[in-house]
Amino acid sequence: MRPYLFYMTVGGKNLRIYEVMFITDPRIPEESREAAVEKVKKVIETRVAANIEKVDRWGIRKLAYKLPKTKLTEGDYTVIQFRCDGSNLGELNNLFTVTPEFVRKQIVRRTDIEKIERKEMLKARLEKAVDVEESVNETLSVDKIENSEKAEPEFEVEEK
Repeated sequence: MRPYLFYMTVGGKNLRIYEVMFITDPRIPEESREAAVEKVKKVIETRVAANIEKVDRWGIRKLAYKLPKTKLTEGDYTVIQFRCDGSNLGELNNLFTVTPEFVRKQIVRRTDIEKIERKEMLKARLEKAVDVEESVNETLSVDKIENSEKAEPEFEVEEK
């Protein structure tokens, strides 16, 4: 069996799970940071043609190291998980490149979640196949019992 057959498909396209994590500049006001997150969500839904599954705002956290260009030591983290075919991810990359509010970004395909979903789908298919097989066996055994009751005996019994 080919594993790619078990991806969720819509309109003939394989939908894969992606996650984008981005850091916005904490020096800008909270309303502007919230607007930036909404802008990213809008781009993901319209230009990337993706289905957003989860938005997780982590808030302001300390960075692992001081950024050399901006001298920032903390940032406002946001993680968005979505499904798409991956062909239009360049649009999302362009948004992060041209918008100055975003300090860092990373787009990752979540194959670990895809594997878990594939295993669950296979398990469900196998359980369904076993249920169908059991019901077919039950139907066949009931038919045999009914047919044996209706059938005449193969030998004749003489009464005394």
